[in-house]
Amino acid sequence: MSSARRRLAHALTAALVALGLLAGAAPAGAETPAPAPPPAELVVAPQDPVIDEGDAEVSFSVLVRNPGEQVVPSGDIELRLSAQPMETAGELEAQAASASLDLAQGRIGETAPGSEQAATITVPRDRLPSPSSRGVHAVLASFTPDDPGGSGTPPDVLTAFSPVVWGGPAAPDIPPAGAANAESTVRLSLIVPLVLPSDIRTLPTRSQLAELVPTWEGLLAQARLQQATLAIDPRIVAGIRAYGGEAPENARQFLDGLERSALPSFLLQFADADPAAQAALGFTSLLAPSSLDFVSRFGSVDATLASDEGNSAPAPSGTPNPSDGGGSGPDDPGNADPEAPTLPTLEELLDWPQQQSVAWPAEGAVDETALELLRVEGIDSVVLRSDNVTDAGAPRARLPRGSALITDAALGDAARAALSAPTETERAGGAARLSAQLAFAAQAGSGGALLGLDRGAVGDSEDPAQLLELLSSLAWVVPTPVAEQPEGTASLRASGTSEKRVALLRAAASRESSVTELGAVLVNPEYLSGYQRARLLELFATRYASAGVDFEGVAAQFRERDAQLLDGVRVITTENTQLVGNSTRVPVQLRNALPFDAQVTVQADPSSAALSVTERRFTDVLVPAEANERVLVPVLSRVSSGESGLVVTVSAATGEPTVSTSTLPISIRSTIETIALWALGSLAALLLVFGIWRSVRRRRQGGASATSSPAE
Repeated sequence: MSSARRRLAHALTAALVALGLLAGAAPAGAETPAPAPPPAELVVAPQDPVIDEGDAEVSFSVLVRNPGEQVVPSGDIELRLSAQPMETAGELEAQAASASLDLAQGRIGETAPGSEQAATITVPRDRLPSPSSRGVHAVLASFTPDDPGGSGTPPDVLTAFSPVVWGGPAAPDIPPAGAANAESTVRLSLIVPLVLPSDIRTLPTRSQLAELVPTWEGLLAQARLQQATLAIDPRIVAGIRAYGGEAPENARQFLDGLERSALPSFLLQFADADPAAQAALGFTSLLAPSSLDFVSRFGSVDATLASDEGNSAPAPSGTPNPSDGGGSGPDDPGNADPEAPTLPTLEELLDWPQQQSVAWPAEGAVDETALELLRVEGIDSVVLRSDNVTDAGAPRARLPRGSALITDAALGDAARAALSAPTETERAGGAARLSAQLAFAAQAGSGGALLGLDRGAVGDSEDPAQLLELLSSLAWVVPTPVAEQPEGTASLRASGTSEKRVALLRAAASRESSVTELGAVLVNPEYLSGYQRARLLELFATRYASAGVDFEGVAAQFRERDAQLLDGVRVITTENTQLVGNSTRVPVQLRNALPFDAQVTVQADPSSAALSVTERRFTDVLVPAEANERVLVPVLSRVSSGESGLVVTVSAATGEPTVSTSTLPISIRSTIETIALWALGSLAALLLVFGIWRSVRRRRQGGASATSSPAE
């Protein structure tokens, strides 16, 4: 073999080896391990967070959740109870692991992939174990799935823990002086928010108010029993007042009772907007609504309100939907009152006899920048969560500058779960943790505690008053006004708003001016600016700062709505318009994407000399809210065939600003008209000749018949 051939053979061998290595490595590189499916989950909770000696039976809820892709087999459920009470919540897992008292056993069927199922296990009184003493005990639930394949491999056992209060809290660690057998109690204060559900983006409609008032009335009644402090979303007050005499009767009565309530109260920022987020954006003042006329226009003031305040508003027209800005009845000039009454001012709609100015930013997000912004606004009292401060020994605290109400973080988390957890079992678990936390506070001889109910959870809960009813049923909880709680000192813990939330809010705020500029084309420009500001304030709501909230999705919906509004009033373009005669009226379709009536000027100019427009300017064209309007433009063709177009400009009624410019393509085919006329004329002539010929023929046939009859 020559040297050249040897080199070639070596090269081929090396190439084959390399290909073999690559072929062997490719599968290893391509095989990306699939993410492990999430494991099944077990949840347990007592249906009643307190077990009393007189209970005939005790029931527990057990939930099996299967987020995976395989069926979870049926299996056995076992419940056990710890013999010794716990002193702190941190002992729950350890106490549950050593639970030695049998409670009950049961079975639960298989759980399909991506589903969950709950079961109730009831224990009769005579089968209940007797723990050593009263207090907070741990319940251990274990689920052992069956082995359907008979593999002999021990199945994975699921476990879950929950506290339960047996008979009440244990004796206090430090009993009061002179009280040998003192009962453990805790002085609890509440901040109860009155807020709107998350699906209301601006102000509620009248039908929404009528549906929400029974929930608010129940919450207010329980708040009175708890001597709570009310934190009120101004949208509730302004929304009812804006409709005036047209507001539902139950809403007007509720507002009247709320105004006369002896409970201390303060107004949240409009839409419960987060001052901490505004400070993080560098705002030098808090956002505020600019106008609520887009809702007030649907109201009317009854005789009592008119005599008291002298306010009035237009009579209702149509069915408004201020939640999304719909409704345009009062904007129709044909329905306008020549002497339109004056709408109530913002000050009249938002006035509230609060005793002090208090701010309640998003939980755990307050820093010195936020406090400084509040001080600029004249607010020196703030509600803070206990994990947002250090060295807080009391529910009320003095800060280096100002004062604070310190809500208990653990109580707040448990109450949020009791209100808003996705399943009944998990809500019962939240109620059990809340009761246990209050029992721990009573056992420790706590000087007092402050519970601030989560605003988003209360707003979206079907019946938040049930949580307050639970608190009323706890014998060791003493309702206490906030003002009677002890006061201490505290320091602010470093915190702030997440960068992602700040970026999304900054982008939304930057689009506000672009949207409100389009108000120039409206009959009432202030409607759009007020509507957009109300939407923006709702986007700043503290409920969206909570962990687990998909704020990116919320911001995406807001951005999509902004894009719809930014369409303003535009021309609906068509692919092509045929002009088959020398003159015609070309229809121009206008689309108003705004939720309020627009009044615009339309300018139509030919794009070439092939067309002549005899009337180019159309003023005061009314385009109803979220609807279409047609303008007929007279056009003459100067050529027999060709391509041209109309340049249509839409601007405000005054001519400025211009909001849309579009070109409508037009194909000129005037010869078609000539050919069609000749064809029709020829056809008519042929029909005429045929008719004459037919008539003559019939006459001849008739004459021949007459002459032949006598001969016969």
